[in-house]
Amino acid sequence: MFTKAKRDDNDGYLNFFKIDRSGLYRIQRRTTSDIVSQSQGLGTAEVFKAIKDWVKGRQFKETCSWGELGKTGDDPVMCYCHEIKELDNGDFILVLWKHDPSDTKGYRGLEIGADGKPTGNYLNNNASQTGDNFVWGHPCYYWIVPSEDLVVSIKFEDSKCDSDLMQKWVTNCVRYRVKIPGYNSRNTGESETRISFSTPAAPETYNLIYKFSARLKEFKTSEDRLKEICAGTKHMLLRNEVTVTASAAGLEMDKVFAGQKGLDKANVEFFDIVQAFLAKYFNKADGDKDNVRRVEIKLEATPNLEQLKELMAYSSDFPEDGWADVIFIDENDVKTSIKKHRIVERIMLGRAIDAYSCDVLYAAIKDNREHYLKISRLEEVASKSDAGQEPAKTAESKK
Repeated sequence: MFTKAKRDDNDGYLNFFKIDRSGLYRIQRRTTSDIVSQSQGLGTAEVFKAIKDWVKGRQFKETCSWGELGKTGDDPVMCYCHEIKELDNGDFILVLWKHDPSDTKGYRGLEIGADGKPTGNYLNNNASQTGDNFVWGHPCYYWIVPSEDLVVSIKFEDSKCDSDLMQKWVTNCVRYRVKIPGYNSRNTGESETRISFSTPAAPETYNLIYKFSARLKEFKTSEDRLKEICAGTKHMLLRNEVTVTASAAGLEMDKVFAGQKGLDKANVEFFDIVQAFLAKYFNKADGDKDNVRRVEIKLEATPNLEQLKELMAYSSDFPEDGWADVIFIDENDVKTSIKKHRIVERIMLGRAIDAYSCDVLYAAIKDNREHYLKISRLEEVASKSDAGQEPAKTAESKK
C-alpha cells in the first residue's frame, strides 16, 4: 500500500477519532454530573453543509468562530477556515489555519489578498518584513465521514493536528455564527444577541444545546489483525525502566522469566543484563531517588502469533501513560504499540509551499478509502468477535 519514501515526499499520518456527540441535546443539570439526552437532530452532515455555506460568504479573517481578544486581554489561539469541501459520497475535507502566538516553530505567513481571500503566497518565519495582510500559523487537515461518525486527522511534518481546537471551532460555528433554518433563532437586544435552539418538530421549545465532540479511537485488536501485525513486523522496540542499585549488579538472571516458552528468553532478560551493567558502572549513591533508567532495545524480529500473545501478557501491567511498551515496526517504519493497539495509517504527498487543497488531500485518500474505513471499524469487529457474534461485514468483505 505504501511507496518508498523519497526526499521530496511529505508523509501524512492518519489518526482516527470517533464522533461521540454531534447534534442538539437536552441537558439536565445535576450537582455531580449532567444528564444528557439522545441527539434531537442536526447531525454531522447537516452541520458541515451549513458551515460550508457560511464560510463561502466570508473573508478569511471572518471565519474564526470566536473573537480576537482573549479573556485576559492577550492574543488567543485563533482558528480560521482555509477551505472546506463536500464530496460526492457525503464525506468532507476540512483545512483549518491555526494561529498560536506561543508556537512559532515552522510558522508561515499566509498572505491575504484585497478580496479577503488567501492568495497562495507565504512568508517564512525568517522574513524581515510583514504586514496586516499576513496571518501567521500552520495548516491543520481533517477528513470527516458522517456516515461512519468518524473524523480522521492528517498530520504532516509542516502541519498541526489539534483535535480539541477543531472541535471548538465546529461547536462555536454552530452555537454563535451559523444560521440554520428550523434549528436556531436570534433575538437581538440592546447589547447582546441571544441565540436559541429548537427543532422543526418542536419549534417553540428552546431548551436544546449543540454539542460536537470526538475521541481518539483505541482499537481492540482481533486475532486476524494480530496476524497482520506479525506478518508485517520487521523490528520490535522493547521499552522498560530498570532500577539501578548495588544489589542489581549480582542478579541471578537464569532465574528470571524461567517460564517463558515461545518468546526467546534472552530477549526479555536483556533488560536484566542492562540493569546489572548500569548498576555496576553507572550506579548513583544509595538512596538517590533518580536511580530509575529508561531502556530501549531494538530487535530485528518477526514474531509469530503465540509470541505476540506472550508479549501481550508480559506487557499487561504496563501503565497507559508510562515508558514501558512493546512496539512493532514494519518495513515502512509504521509503529504499532502493543499497549494501546493504536493503528496509524499513512499517505504521501509531494512537498508544497502552499497548504494542501481539499482536492489534493482526497486524491491521496480515495483509492484506499474502504481500507481506512475498515481499519476504523476494527474496534467494533473485535468486540463482536469477543462476544461470540459474527463480525460485521465491511464493504471490502462483501466484494
